[in-house]
Amino acid sequence: MPLRITNPDAKHLQRLLPGLSAEAIAELASSARQVTYRAGETIMGEHERWSPAVVAEGTLRLTIRAHDGREATLRLISRGATLGLVAMFQPDYTPNGHERSVVAVERSTLVFFDSQTFMRVCRQHSLFALYLLRQTVEWGGALVDAAGQFAFMSVRQRVAGYLLSVAMPEPAGALVARITQQQLANAIGSVREVVARALHDLRCDGLVSVSRARIAILDRDGLMQTAFDVT
Repeated sequence: MPLRITNPDAKHLQRLLPGLSAEAIAELASSARQVTYRAGETIMGEHERWSPAVVAEGTLRLTIRAHDGREATLRLISRGATLGLVAMFQPDYTPNGHERSVVAVERSTLVFFDSQTFMRVCRQHSLFALYLLRQTVEWGGALVDAAGQFAFMSVRQRVAGYLLSVAMPEPAGALVARITQQQLANAIGSVREVVARALHDLRCDGLVSVSRARIAILDRDGLMQTAFDVT
């Protein structure tokens, strides 16, 4: 269950959705709801209704799950990103062949919009429509990159790339991914034993240090070279 459901603040909403007048923002806000979720909570999934939304705070992940329980993270979604736009064109949309979910990585807040109101405002404001088009193109590019990652990258490369994408700076300045080896395996579509071997190799190369539910990046440039073959 969500932590809190409130009405969105119009001024905050205007900063998240560029290209809209105060009147359009007020129209959107009148039928919108702002929802705060706990870390690990599913926001959109097989049994949740998909609707247009914008991330107000926090980080989410888009995952797919196969029938045998294997899971992979396709994209991390951060503040200001829009999602659920498929509901504007396919109101009864359901994933085909696998379960698709959006899950909160940390405590996160989203603003959900009524699909019909969102579409009406989009038709009336060309700058906003172009903004959503750019967001859609960005989504497409991210998913193509994810497809390439799973098709061509080794487990070692996928581990390195995912750690770089989720690591956050700590007060002392270190980059740290607070993730277990099982969670890391789920995120890249592998199994824990294979991921453990990849982490062992990265640790032996002096790129990371590994402790319980915590992986610190010791050599960011070296890890980038490992993940993306940067020279």
